[in-house]
Amino acid sequence: MSSTAKLVFGKLCQYAGENGKAYPSYSSLAKEVGVKQRQAIRAVKELVIFGLIRPVKQNRPDGGSTSNIYEFIWHDIFITGMLTTPGVKHDTGGSVRKVTPAQCHLRHSGVSEMTPKENQTRESNSEMTTTEEIRLLLSGTPLSKISEKELRVLIKRHRSERVIQAADFAAEKWRRERNAIENPGGYLQTLCKDLVVPEWYEPPEVRNAKSEESLERKRSKARMMEEQIVEEERQAQERDDYWLSLSDEEQQKYRDKARESSPLFIDLNGSPLIAIAKLIAWDNCRQMNTIPSNTA
Repeated sequence: MSSTAKLVFGKLCQYAGENGKAYPSYSSLAKEVGVKQRQAIRAVKELVIFGLIRPVKQNRPDGGSTSNIYEFIWHDIFITGMLTTPGVKHDTGGSVRKVTPAQCHLRHSGVSEMTPKENQTRESNSEMTTTEEIRLLLSGTPLSKISEKELRVLIKRHRSERVIQAADFAAEKWRRERNAIENPGGYLQTLCKDLVVPEWYEPPEVRNAKSEESLERKRSKARMMEEQIVEEERQAQERDDYWLSLSDEEQQKYRDKARESSPLFIDLNGSPLIAIAKLIAWDNCRQMNTIPSNTA
């Protein structure tokens, strides 16, 4: 198993309640483990194929789909404490006991014996996870109307990686051009067969990286604005403190200067007069503090 799959399995164990089932969303798993959502989806598929978990689809009361429930499956590694893949060494460096014939498929290495029906169910669950990933890519576009049967046919005919690539490209192309798509299944079928990627297309990892950079710029700008506001508030407080430290005669002197500095057709009084007087007093204070003292 990949390191990401191991981390996801550990996180699912933490999510599991007394009934031994867990139902976090892909986004929650990705956030908890520190990977992208697509990586979390692949890790879950890997755990399903390895035979450690079984996803069970569940629906909301309104008929819509929601996060899978993951059931844990008994595995030989719970006894040996090791991955029993033939010819592979354990992470600690020790050799691994071979418990299955060398010709056995990697998928079944170290997995408890299962009936044909259970194997078929496991394959179906793995395929279901792929269709969920594709539907996530197509969400918000006319292509999301594609039927479950059409998706499964495409996956069997062109393999999941090709269908995922075609679905992502089709969704991005629709968001770019907003063209009508009358037959989503036929459209994806054509792309799976003859997909020519134009220069403008960027794969999800590139888009995600750019999106993260954009978010970081926005966060940085927000931090700078916040720091600026804090600094302005600090300076305003200093001006107020300095103004209150002045005597009544000194305050009146600055109020007179404020009146003299205003245009002849504006008669300053009240709060505007005090505000300008404070600024004049503060500027005068700073100038006095910056003038170097004469040395002998």
